[in-house]
Amino acid sequence: MTGNWKYLAASKKSCQQTSIPKEWLLNNLPSANELNVLAFPETCGLLTSKEVEITNTHVDVLLKKLASAEWPSVVVTTAFAKRAIIAHQLTNCLTEIFIERALVRASELNSHLQATGEVVGPLHGLPISLKDQVSIKGIESTMGYASWVGQYAEHNTVLVDVLKTLGAVLYVKTNVPQTLMSPETFNLIFGRTVNPSNRSLTCGGSSGGEGALVDEPETFKDAPIGFQVVGRTHEDEAVIAMAEIVDAALKAF
Repeated sequence: MTGNWKYLAASKKSCQQTSIPKEWLLNNLPSANELNVLAFPETCGLLTSKEVEITNTHVDVLLKKLASAEWPSVVVTTAFAKRAIIAHQLTNCLTEIFIERALVRASELNSHLQATGEVVGPLHGLPISLKDQVSIKGIESTMGYASWVGQYAEHNTVLVDVLKTLGAVLYVKTNVPQTLMSPETFNLIFGRTVNPSNRSLTCGGSSGGEGALVDEPETFKDAPIGFQVVGRTHEDEAVIAMAEIVDAALKAF
């Protein structure tokens, strides 16, 4: 039985790796000794200048540009997906990665806007990440349990249906501690999610993956907005912010 869970965990991690577009895998990642990686996404060379601009744009402006078709949903989704994959390679913040599915959805939204001149809803074309336990039909929600590998959701949660009705584009799910109720994001399938301000420190929990991905504009900002079931992301972002303060204090000292 012990060997079986290890096999399931390894196979799941392997599947996750194959879900990342090969051209987005970086060979210039910072060394493990480089703890603060907040600036790396914009300097690594994967993002174009337009994609940097898009991913640094506040949500209200982003929604206006999406609604006017100035920035097509496919373009915006691609930009945030690339930045999320960069963040994942730095912090191990993602669980489920379904970018192809997201781009199909984004293309459908583009077509709807072109054909009707109207948005699907107030979140038209906005990429949104979800905490791992939020069920999306056809996608796994292991929550770090090896025994749940291979169990695909048969239906969406209400939250997912609401977000889709509002026009959102779902593209990744984020890491959690096994059983969720822990202030540190670690499980035996996906491993530990670390703090982008200082990768020797925790990113918090239970929404640590969301906290690492959805950060402040001056830092990662690898997703415009993310959702979790319980209100823990601000706690996790507070852990990340505290790490920034400690890091700055140590440098000053």
